[in-house]
Amino acid sequence: MKAANRIESDYIVRSYETDFRQEIRPSSVLGLFQEIAGDHSQAMGLGFQKLGEQGRFWVLSKIYVEVDRKPASGEKVSVRTWPHRPNKAIYERSFTVCDESGQRLIGAESRWCILEKSGRIVPCSRIEQPEIDFLEENCFEDIDWQIPRVVRASAPDFALTVANSEYDLNHHVNNIKYADYIFNCFTVAELEAQRLASFQLHYVKQAFEGDRLEFFRSETEPGLFSIEGVRNGVETVVLAQVRFA
Repeated sequence: MKAANRIESDYIVRSYETDFRQEIRPSSVLGLFQEIAGDHSQAMGLGFQKLGEQGRFWVLSKIYVEVDRKPASGEKVSVRTWPHRPNKAIYERSFTVCDESGQRLIGAESRWCILEKSGRIVPCSRIEQPEIDFLEENCFEDIDWQIPRVVRASAPDFALTVANSEYDLNHHVNNIKYADYIFNCFTVAELEAQRLASFQLHYVKQAFEGDRLEFFRSETEPGLFSIEGVRNGVETVVLAQVRFA
């Protein structure tokens, strides 16, 4: 039986998912994407439980998100996702968030891979692929995945020590948490003065309980910031880029 090539779900934005403007936080957007991608993977026969039985699990490696408008608390939105044809070891997936009139508010492109418990990437050829009619349409045609180098200041713009509340079911920092970390590099006044246009995250290493994470930002051009997250003063765990309109 063929799996649906895309799925769609309606959500009400909850107040606890929003920021000081009562608009959805970037991390909450990633949370919606994570949920619907998990639901679709399950329907495709590549869900968490099945992969877990094989000693494997999904990881998000990169995501680019473009924001036309952030929905507000209490607003009803429709979230849609569809996967693209796998390429060697990469699974690409598109997302959109639309309002009740069908107007697109947010779009995203993402890249995922499947890992062994050892951390080794599993080639697509070693995975039983679902029977599905892949859509050729991508949310965005061309994405610049390059993030300019971060010039580190003497002191981080944000830092924390990882505790259990940051963890996901794979026993490392949940990928959606990094969206909060990178936006914590900005003050309330800075975020009030500018409109978010896009952000992207590249996940480089995993972080664990007790790790010290420090985040450094640098403005590479007006309104465009590169951010680097460093573990224990040595290893880069995440790279990010934030663009304000």
